[in-house]
Amino acid sequence: MLRRVARALHIPLAILVTEDEEEADVQRREFFRAGAIGAGAVAGVATAPSALGTSGTPRIGASDIAALADSVEQLHSLDLVLGGDRLRGLAAGQVRYARQLLGAGSYSDAVGQELAGTTAELMTAAGWVEYDSGHPGKAARYYTEAAQTATAADDGIAAAHALGNASHLMVNRLGSETSGDRLAVQYAQAATRAAAKRGGPGLRALMALREAEANGARGDRVEMARAVSRAFRAYDSSRGFDPGWVYLPQAEMSGVSGKAHMRIGDHAAAVAHFRDAIAGSSAWPRERASWQLHLTHNLIRSGDVAAACGQLTDTFATITELASARLQRRLADVIALVRPHSAVPEARELLGLWVSR
Repeated sequence: MLRRVARALHIPLAILVTEDEEEADVQRREFFRAGAIGAGAVAGVATAPSALGTSGTPRIGASDIAALADSVEQLHSLDLVLGGDRLRGLAAGQVRYARQLLGAGSYSDAVGQELAGTTAELMTAAGWVEYDSGHPGKAARYYTEAAQTATAADDGIAAAHALGNASHLMVNRLGSETSGDRLAVQYAQAATRAAAKRGGPGLRALMALREAEANGARGDRVEMARAVSRAFRAYDSSRGFDPGWVYLPQAEMSGVSGKAHMRIGDHAAAVAHFRDAIAGSSAWPRERASWQLHLTHNLIRSGDVAAACGQLTDTFATITELASARLQRRLADVIALVRPHSAVPEARELLGLWVSR
C-alpha cells in the first residue's frame, strides 16, 4: 500500500518506509504535516493533452483519458489510506482539468463519450472525498453533476456509481427525513438499473447493498432482506465488467450488511457482520476505523455500553489520527451517546481519553 501511495505522490518509497518502525512513524508524521499531500496534488494532476489540433485547441486521445482514469484510481486508493481531508484540493483540481478537456478539447464522438464517462467518475470520486472530509453539500453537487454527465455519455456504470453514492449520502446525512429516505431508495434502485446491463458482480452487488441500507433506514425489513440476498447472488456471479474503483472485498459486503441490519434493529446480526468487516479490512486504516465506529454505535444502541466503550478504547488512538472529518464527527457523536453512562467504568475510561486527546 505504501508503494502505491509513493507512486501516486511521486515521492521515493524510502520516505515512507524505514527499518525502524518508530522512526518510520516519525518520518510519516513529519512528511504529511509538512504538506506533502499538497505537493503531491500538484505533481499528481494529469498532464497536458498529448497533442494540439490545427486551431490550437487540445486534441484529446486515448492516452489523455487513460491518465484521467489513473487519477480516479489514485484518489480512491489514497482516500482509503489517508481519509479525504488531505485530498480535496487534488480532487477538485482533477475535476477542473477534466471539465476543461471536455468543454474545450477536440475529439471524435467515441473519444468524447469515453471522456465524458471518465469525467463523471472523477466527479464522483471528488464527491466521495468531500463527503469523507465533512462537506456533504459539496458531495451532493458533485454526485448530481456526475450523474448528469454519465447519462449524457450513456455510461451506465458511471451513472450507477454517482446514483449509488448519492443514495448513500442521503441515508447517512444527519436529520434525514422520511421523504429523504424514500428518495434514497429510489436513487439506489436507479443505480441498480443503470448497472444491470454491463455491470460486473462487484458493481451490481454494491448497488444492491445501497438499496438494502436505504430500505433499512426506512425500517422496511422485507425489502432490506431481499436487497441483501440479491447483493450476495450478484457477488457470486461472473457476468459483466467491474471498473477498478469498485472496492468490494468480503469485508465491505459484511460491513454494509451490518449497517442494514443495525438500521432495522437486528443488533446481534449487525455485530457479527461488523466484526467480520473489521477482521477483513486491516490493510485499509480508514475503512477499518469506520467499521469499528459502526460496531460501537450498534453496541450502544443494543444496550451493551460496557462492551461498546471497551472496544472503542482499544482503537481510540488509531481513529483519532485519521484525517477524515467524517469519522471524527462520528467519533464525537458516539462520545455524546456515551456521556449519560459515565457511571460505567468502561465509559469513564473512554471519556477520559476523549478529554485528554
